[in-house]
Amino acid sequence: MTTATKALMSGIMGIFSFRLSPPKTLRKFMEVQINGIPTFPGPCPNEYLGIVDLIIYGTAQSQAIENYCGGSLFREMVEGKLVNISAKSAEGETIEKEMKLEDMQFAKLMGTRQAIKNYNAMINCESYQVDTIFSCLPFEPNKSELTFSGCGALNPFQNDPEFESLGVGLPILVNGNIGHLIGPGTRNYIAKPNMMTMAPMRGMKPEYMGAFKTSCGLEPICSIAIPIPILNENIFNNIVKSDKEVPLTILSLVGREKVGEITYGDVWDNNFLMKFNPDACENCEECKAIDKCPTNAFIVKNGLITAIDRSRCFNCGNCTYLCPEAFNLDLNKIKFEGSELPIVLRQSDRYGAIKLAEQLKSMILKGDFPLRKPISKLQFAEEVK
Repeated sequence: MTTATKALMSGIMGIFSFRLSPPKTLRKFMEVQINGIPTFPGPCPNEYLGIVDLIIYGTAQSQAIENYCGGSLFREMVEGKLVNISAKSAEGETIEKEMKLEDMQFAKLMGTRQAIKNYNAMINCESYQVDTIFSCLPFEPNKSELTFSGCGALNPFQNDPEFESLGVGLPILVNGNIGHLIGPGTRNYIAKPNMMTMAPMRGMKPEYMGAFKTSCGLEPICSIAIPIPILNENIFNNIVKSDKEVPLTILSLVGREKVGEITYGDVWDNNFLMKFNPDACENCEECKAIDKCPTNAFIVKNGLITAIDRSRCFNCGNCTYLCPEAFNLDLNKIKFEGSELPIVLRQSDRYGAIKLAEQLKSMILKGDFPLRKPISKLQFAEEVK
């Protein structure tokens, strides 16, 4: 059984090593920016080698490019685009260089907290709007709308909640490329596990990664797929569970107190793919959605949206909320405190996750994916601290 999730995953970072100058010319590099994003050089000094090792956080924002973060950079590198590197040496000399991913000696993506066993729905219980990473637009007040994250029954941990097949060293897909599960992630506990992963960036697919604009800045996108072998009846019973059997907790946006609970069956109902009617845009005097796509998926000509770049579309529903005449995606409504509450945004892409799970299935059938046992089991804390 192949499982997957595609979502906003803030805990990712790129780890790189590449040459910036000939040997014996500069002691080491103290400051490095890539496309205006500050990096963390070291800890290896690589003294007088002209090589720099560095880390870039997926959430780091560019100081030179508007609405551009580490997640944006990682996607562009995988797309084969040139990136601009500016580095300052210990001697104070500045080096400017352009480079592609293929030119780098080492380039891997590490996830510190990924594939969380489903997430939460959010509601603003305050009397004022709130800018937050859980909404593209300012989150409306007075319990008037809801956003959510999580791919429900498709999530890897949901299908193996007792970690009978998931473990350290397990081969997985990260953004379409083979990587490994390397252990439990940060802020994990038995009821809400997550994983730490590592995978080469060369070979990843851009459609599974990138950046997502929220009302409180950019968040990176990442996708994980994992095969779950049906080893016993217990695993089988978890695999056959539907979205209706997977709880989805509703939290208050400010304070994160639990205010309700629904299921993923209330939000997912074969409503995975956003549809677009370009004819509705022809006579539009002022487009409500043209600059509001969180992944820049609109193809615009002469001031009108003419098509959708499906490799970028996250099927989040923000455009449907803004302009239901042109965009069609049933986001559903939920019953909350005696009334119907509209869902205005999804921060997980179930359509993309299904596509990645299907890719993994195809790779397994062709013998292109290594099926291996993990080298040790995952160990999680009993409760969060």
